[in-house]
Amino acid sequence: MANQHTDIDSTSRDPPDRVDNGNSNNRWRSPRLRVESDSARERHANWLELFFDLVFVVAVTELSHTLETHLTLTGFWQFAVLFVPCWWAWTMFTFYIDRYDVDDVVHRLAILSGMLSILFLSANIHNVFSGKGSAWFAWSYVAIRSIVLFLYLRVAVHVPLARINRNLYLVSYLPSTSLWLGSIAFTEPTRFILWAIAMTIELVIPFLSERRLATSPVDPSHLPERFGLLTLIVLGELIVSVARTTAGNDWALMPTIAAMIGFGIAACLWWIYFDFLETVVIIRDARSVSVYNYWHLPIVMGLALVSVGIKLTIQSASSSLLPDSARWTLCGGVALCLLAIMVIWTIACRRHLSWQMANWIAIVTGLAVFGESVPPLVLEGFLLIVLVGKITLKILHPHVDRTQV
Repeated sequence: MANQHTDIDSTSRDPPDRVDNGNSNNRWRSPRLRVESDSARERHANWLELFFDLVFVVAVTELSHTLETHLTLTGFWQFAVLFVPCWWAWTMFTFYIDRYDVDDVVHRLAILSGMLSILFLSANIHNVFSGKGSAWFAWSYVAIRSIVLFLYLRVAVHVPLARINRNLYLVSYLPSTSLWLGSIAFTEPTRFILWAIAMTIELVIPFLSERRLATSPVDPSHLPERFGLLTLIVLGELIVSVARTTAGNDWALMPTIAAMIGFGIAACLWWIYFDFLETVVIIRDARSVSVYNYWHLPIVMGLALVSVGIKLTIQSASSSLLPDSARWTLCGGVALCLLAIMVIWTIACRRHLSWQMANWIAIVTGLAVFGESVPPLVLEGFLLIVLVGKITLKILHPHVDRTQV
């Protein structure tokens, strides 16, 4: 896959082949390298992958609720600390399925077990920092990592190239899992320090091993679709938040207007994401894959922040001022999303730096910094105007940011 690139145009895709990843009549079959087996056709997510994504909905909901109830600097830190392992759990399974073609009984049972472990992980999010659920959170995460290890051990028996992935996974699995398990014997904050060290090991090793990972390439059509679906999941949580908060205010005028503006912000973020990334992704080499992967963390985290920010704005719509924490959550979330999209566009998609996007990020950040005296509806409305302005310029001048490096 190295030294090759693929432009992905969603408008040229064939209808999705969701049901079959090979021979679905084979209940027991050996795994194989995905790109070699599917090189002649464009591939889409199967039903098991879509079912798997549902557990991430639970994780995002719990993370957003936890932040909403602890909207302080400490609460933001706790939100970020818990968001990373939840996102990484999704990423580990996604990259395995992207690289290797198998859909038999053993594979399905392993993925379903992973889903159950992620559900347990999500169920303990709100108790992690209360001293009640952190041990169970650690046990759940160890179970997730162990299931992925089993999948790599199994595929390495049948696919020689998979042994590189297995060995790299073991390099991070052994020390990080030891730290996760060892943390159970300690109390807070030592337990959380060990978690941070373990997650650093897990995140750094794949990044430092890009050249070795290039020998087992990713699918250039499937991977962007999977991350696009992840983005839609988080946007869905934002839409649900708007609907629930509006219903809870008995359709009062000001909260309803705030809800409509909030939906507009969600729609704009959807438009910008898929216009900038999903239809122009270039999977050129391992570095592109790393940038595309890691910078989706601030995208989905930013969208979760926007969800909480819009909900708080709806609740404060009739007030004269929006609390500082809510303003930073809303504007900071939007700025974080735009920044990550710009980085992926510039580095992974090999385009020139979008100075237009940089200017919009600066404006949104300015709203967070200097908007303390701005009424909630005015602040939210101005944020929508900024995003609509970005989209409008993109429509009127579609080739401004298209130059390839």
